[in-house]
Amino acid sequence: MIVVDTNLIVALAIKTSQSGMADAVRTKDPEWIAPPIWESEFRNVMLGMIRAGVLGSNTALDAYKFAVENIQTMPASTSAVLRIAQMHGITAYDAEFASLAEWLEIPCLSFDDDLLKPGLARHPATF
Repeated sequence: MIVVDTNLIVALAIKTSQSGMADAVRTKDPEWIAPPIWESEFRNVMLGMIRAGVLGSNTALDAYKFAVENIQTMPASTSAVLRIAQMHGITAYDAEFASLAEWLEIPCLSFDDDLLKPGLARHPATF
């Protein structure tokens, strides 16, 4: 089981330049978990892609359905989120993923420098 951030979930659900890495990670560990915020972030990414003309609404809905079926969701501790966000100078949104991984004592995978630089996550290419 691994904690994955929204960008990795997007790369699994929609063909992107990072989809190859997402597929490789999924092959190594198919049990993905994320805090509930991933759904809102995912919707926001899909909306941006729709507005940019990268994909249509139906494709976005299909991608969301695929993601919901393949990602376990578990809330993060508010105190842990605030502690990690303050300690590392990151957003509470990013700290949700890191705190869930810390609590479950499993790796967090991300493409996000805000999680990678302080060592709160591993890049999917190194997993």
